[in-house]
Parts: sequence; structure tokens; C-alpha cells
Amino acid sequence: MIPLPEMFLQQMKDLLPPGEFAAFCKSYENPTVRGLRLNKLKSSPYYSGLPRVPWCAEGRIYPDTQRPAKSIFHHAGLFYIQEPSAMCPVEVLKPMPGHRVLDLCAAPGGKSAQIAGYLQGEGLLLSNDASPTRSRALVKNLERMGVTNAVVTTELPKKLADRFPAFFDRILVDAPCSGEGMFRRDPDAVKAYTANKPEACVAMQTEILRYAAAMLKPGGRLVYSTCTFNTMENEGVITDFLKANEDFSVVPIDHAGLGISQGLNGLPQTGRIFPHLANGEGHFVALLQKVGQPEAVPCLSKTTAHNNRPPNEFTEFCQEHIIDVEFTGDIVSHGVNLYLQPEPLDLRGLRVARSGWHLGECTKGRFVPSHALAMGLRKENFRYIAELSEENARRYLRGESLDASGLFDDILKNKPWVVVCYENFPLGWAKLVQGRLKNNLPVGLVVR
Repeated sequence: MIPLPEMFLQQMKDLLPPGEFAAFCKSYENPTVRGLRLNKLKSSPYYSGLPRVPWCAEGRIYPDTQRPAKSIFHHAGLFYIQEPSAMCPVEVLKPMPGHRVLDLCAAPGGKSAQIAGYLQGEGLLLSNDASPTRSRALVKNLERMGVTNAVVTTELPKKLADRFPAFFDRILVDAPCSGEGMFRRDPDAVKAYTANKPEACVAMQTEILRYAAAMLKPGGRLVYSTCTFNTMENEGVITDFLKANEDFSVVPIDHAGLGISQGLNGLPQTGRIFPHLANGEGHFVALLQKVGQPEAVPCLSKTTAHNNRPPNEFTEFCQEHIIDVEFTGDIVSHGVNLYLQPEPLDLRGLRVARSGWHLGECTKGRFVPSHALAMGLRKENFRYIAELSEENARRYLRGESLDASGLFDDILKNKPWVVVCYENFPLGWAKLVQGRLKNNLPVGLVVR
């Protein structure tokens, strides 16, 4: 059994009903539960036969013997490796296509990608993490999963609240916490745990929640979640928030349908996951609603027209390489980089990691497509395609160039961009040059 802090053990003994404490402690003798979540943006039968996570239709539990992170399908964005408990908050939030959604503490991106699956490319996802370092992983994961309607910022909540008052239909606050639910899978979380850490976390959580509330529309819904057990950071934070914000109420969670436990300390409408009662490491979830009448129709259900004309380089590239895709939204340029936003946004003065769907670069009179463009479309949207064997797909992921003999007609003299696919799923771009597919996989994605 993992050596657990004595104060944590006493806390859990006081927290759990009589007879459950021993079962809770015994659960730490078991291996951590490993999960992955299938990508709703890229439907696939792969891994669908694994045991299901009760609270997430796309969630699967995989055995220790499998290594899905090494699978080619992982690089194709067919699934996201995610601890099962962490799948619950978005299932409670349930955004709709067309909604404006804020994921306020988003890195490394698992919950943002889950939200994007619900949005199905319609609406706006603003994924934020205050850490520029962590936001790099956030951007990488959203691009791999084929998310096309996300803007990524690296701002403090106050700065966003000043810019986006009463703006979002749904908000997720997966708050930084003392991480007690991480003890079984992360020994470093045990080492970092201190008796006064929960109090420090409460102050931070309260501030984040206050700014999140200011960004929610009347009638909108907000999920507050943590991966810790103590009531101070969970029911305590929600109770104090409700006292200070009379325009908010708790929405009861469907505990039976999700297969999770009720909240404690007078808040049974909230939800909890305990490792001795469910296949998860531990989580707390509360669903809040702001007083007011929600909009009957999601705010962005209608497509928006271009606010400006795309550069000629991009238009010419699409005419030659892209099939049956209409890039509706707001085209924005930052230097040579071209982005597509689902609606115009004023991002001036904010720290922005990605201004939208990164389409590529306009440089020296030509357009160079981005990896995100390849991952955000389907195989049938590309004119030039190279369907690879498993061996060649792994060579491509290692950054190698490939022989294109027999894949294309010899009359192709214009050195077109080719989308490399494995079992019909895009992996990235290559340039056809003199019978070779010159690898264009970003250096940071090359498998060493």
C-alpha cells in the first residue's frame, strides 16, 4: 500500500460512513485505473470493445498490458488517454453545439477536447491556462484531436473576466487543488501534500470561481470540480460561493445515471467519485446555474461569414488541395500565420497561445499548410492522399521521408502537398518531390 499522510488518513476516516474507511484504504493496494476516451470528432471502432466508464459513453478502461500511447491511432487523435474520474465533469456540463464554452483551467487539454466533442465544430471553445508552459501541451493535444473551433489563451481569470463579462453559455472550472485523488497514481502528489495545502487551495479556488461566475451568461451553467476528497475544497467552497452569490443555485446531478456518489455536508446534489466505490481515482463535481432565462437557440448555431477575405495564397492552395470544405468564420493573421475563428473576438492585450484553428503560413507568395489543418479535416477532404502501411506510418511518425512510387501519377509535376493517412485517418502532411514524400511532421511530434 502507498504510504499515505497521517492527516489525510484521519480526514478520510472522519469523512467516510462507518465501515467504508477500511475499504477505502484497501483500494490503494490495487493498481491505478487506466482509461482512455474515444474522440467524438473522429468516430472509430478501435478500442470500443474495452470495458466502459460508467459516467462517460466514450470512456474506456484498458488493462496494464496495453500501451495505447504507442498506437498509431493515438497520433491520429482517435482517443485521449485520461483517468476515468476526470471524464465526469464534462459529462455533467454537457455543452451543446453552438454554445460558447470556457475551460478556465484547461491544460493539458483532456477536458477541452471532450468539450469539443460535444460542440461538434459549432460554437466557440476558449481554452485557458495561466501557465504558458502547460499551454503548449494544451495546444498540441487540441490539434491532435482535430479541434477546429478553439482559441487558447494563457491568462489569469481576472483578465478574462474583464474582457468577457456574461459571455459564455457554459464554463468548466476544474480547479487546482491539493490532489488527494491523485495519490494512488502519482507518488509525487503524496510527497507534495502538506497539512496547510487545502487552506491555500481554497483561497485560490474561491477567487477563480468568482471570476468564472462573472463570465457566465444569465441562465448559463458552470461546473466546479476538483480531484481531491476534503470537504473544505469541495462542498465548503460551493457553500461559501452560494452565500456570496444569490443569483446562483445548485443543479442536482443524476447520480444513479452516472454511477457516482452524492455530495456531503448538506450538498447531496453535488457528486463524488471514491476509488473504493467506482473505477476512478477520485473527483468532486458540482453543477451550478445562474439565474436568468437561457437562450432558446445556441448563440453560434448559425455559420458566420468571413469578416475579411483570406489571402490569395490560401485560396489558391485550397483550390488545388482541399475538397468540399467551406472555411466559415473570421480569418485572422498574425505575422505569416493564418488562423480561423468561429466568430470575431477581441483578443488585444491578452496572452494568446493560439488565435483559433491554425491553418498555416503565408510566406514568400505561397501557403504552407499546418499540422492542425491536416488533423482538423477528414481523408475525403484532401485531393492528394497517401494511405500507408503500418510500417510506413511508423516511419513517417519517426520523421522519415518515404518512397512515393506507385502512389501518384507520374504526370504530377507541381510538387503537391500530400496528406499521409493510416487506415483512413490523417497523420499529417508530406511534400511530393521527385517521387519521394518529404516528411513535414512538426519536430515536436516526431517519435524518438
